[in-house]
Amino acid sequence: MTKKRRDRHKNEGQEPRFDFDEAKELTVGQAIRKNEEVEAGVLPEDSILDKYVKQHKDEIEADKFATRQYKKEELVETQSLDDLIQEIREETEVESSVQEDDLNQFDDLEFTRDSEVPPVEEFETEEVQLFGEEEVPTFSRVTDSEDGESKKKWLIYGILAALAVLILGTGYYVYRQVTRSTQEIQTAQSATANQSDVDDFNTLYDAFYTDSNKTALKNSQFDKLSQLKTLLDKLEGSREHTLAKSKYDSLATQIKAIQDVNAQFEKPAIVDGVLDTNAKAKSDAKFTDIKTGNTEIDKVLDKAISLGKSQQTSTSSSSSGQTSSSSQASTNSSTESTTSNTSPSSSASSNNSVSTRDDSHGGLSSSGVNLQRASSRVPFNQSAVDDSNNSAWDFAAGVLEQILATSRSRGYITGNQYILERVNIVNGNGYYNLYKPDGTYLFTLNCKTGYFVGNGSGHADDLDY
Repeated sequence: MTKKRRDRHKNEGQEPRFDFDEAKELTVGQAIRKNEEVEAGVLPEDSILDKYVKQHKDEIEADKFATRQYKKEELVETQSLDDLIQEIREETEVESSVQEDDLNQFDDLEFTRDSEVPPVEEFETEEVQLFGEEEVPTFSRVTDSEDGESKKKWLIYGILAALAVLILGTGYYVYRQVTRSTQEIQTAQSATANQSDVDDFNTLYDAFYTDSNKTALKNSQFDKLSQLKTLLDKLEGSREHTLAKSKYDSLATQIKAIQDVNAQFEKPAIVDGVLDTNAKAKSDAKFTDIKTGNTEIDKVLDKAISLGKSQQTSTSSSSSGQTSSSSQASTNSSTESTTSNTSPSSSASSNNSVSTRDDSHGGLSSSGVNLQRASSRVPFNQSAVDDSNNSAWDFAAGVLEQILATSRSRGYITGNQYILERVNIVNGNGYYNLYKPDGTYLFTLNCKTGYFVGNGSGHADDLDY
């Protein structure tokens, strides 16, 4: 008998004991298996086969006794229990690892108190293994809960795997689509237009302006905007198209603004970037502020709009002024017919009422007319007016004629239906106010320079002194 076997027999004489502290560290499956081993007398150094024999000693002995009874006459010699165990050990070496894996299937269960462990339905399955000429039954314990948990785990694993495949597939598809779109955009943007098409577009575009700074437009080019659009379409899909389209859109906006304003006048008020002050607004003209983004062109548009609005105001005032003028003429006629009956004191009084009027420059008398002197851009100075012989009141050659002609062309006055009044002398220059026949203030003028300015919207805020 070997030393190992003697030690085993010595240990078998000891009383088996299952330490509770050790059990607390085990799972439920491990605790059940450990308890069965302790009850069977299994020792820690026993092999798997030794553990199996100890746990099924009664069944093995019974089978062995029955076999010997049936074959007693045929047996030549009787094998001892130790020899049988040795034979079984040799034949089952390959299966020992499988048995160990089966015993470890309980390791995933947690050890809990008996009151916390739900009832588990158990059932035993019998397996027959052949050891030499004897059949040795083996039993394995399987629980419904373990089988259900295993199925649930595999189901969850399957679902997670399917989701992972779906996510990866979707991500790859999106990635491919984005990559393809990016490549298409880069390909489209990388295309270069024919240089001759670019040159043709820029040449025609520049021809719309009167100067290289693009501050004014040629009216004669307006009809060629459709040709520029055709050249723009040739650049479609190229890198140059974006800049060319920006130029075209800006130009189209500027042309439309000028055409809209010119349409409110009887003839074009803006020609090649210059305002024609002689242009007259239509009777049904409607003026609204327009902005194109081109600063210089916007300035000309503002001036044209202001001119049209002022003409509309003057026209409405002239209608009432003509009625007043007719009545004034009737009054003057009546006054002249009774001059012989007028006393010297009455004549003096009449002269004082028109003492500020310059009879040498024509126009109507201000007698009996309520002049809007409060609207004058230059403060009224009676002492300067009384200095009637001062050379500051003398008009420079052609100044008055030009101012009156401009006023008539713009509709401010009609013929000689106006009132001209001295206002003040500033820096040696005489300033006059021009009124409509009804006393409506029009503007203040400098008789030396010809500069005149009123109170209309859009006019200069500063005087010339």
